[in-house]
Amino acid sequence: MLSNAFRLTCLLGFALSGSDAARAAGPDVCVALPVATVNGLVHQSLAGTRSDVSEEAHSYGCAYGAAGRVSVSVIRPGGAAAFSRTSSRYPNAMAVAGLGDKAMHDKQAGTIAIFGDMAIDAFVPQGSMSDAETLAMEKALILAARSKL
Repeated sequence: MLSNAFRLTCLLGFALSGSDAARAAGPDVCVALPVATVNGLVHQSLAGTRSDVSEEAHSYGCAYGAAGRVSVSVIRPGGAAAFSRTSSRYPNAMAVAGLGDKAMHDKQAGTIAIFGDMAIDAFVPQGSMSDAETLAMEKALILAARSKL
């Protein structure tokens, strides 16, 4: 006779195998890149996170701080196409050498880099920082996210 635990496990496995729940979920950027890590990289004291997820668009993001002004997002699959669409909307964006397969930076859009078919973008409000300081922080966020995904 089968044990109740074995029957329950079989039933759960069967139920999940035919549903969307069986598919692997996208990355949880807020978990991969916790606020303490972000604070260290952007030299701020942000509190709290808010997930920003669109499964349909394969977009997984996290906004940091009460106002959610610092953000990191991942698009996979479809990152290369998203990069192409985004870069065409910012004709004054500058190329960023040495970051992913291709990368760009714009003051309004932040920094976005592609790694194969995955795009990672980061935005840090410039405030009183120089362009170089803001870009350095956004690059650090992208590389930190990349190392966790």
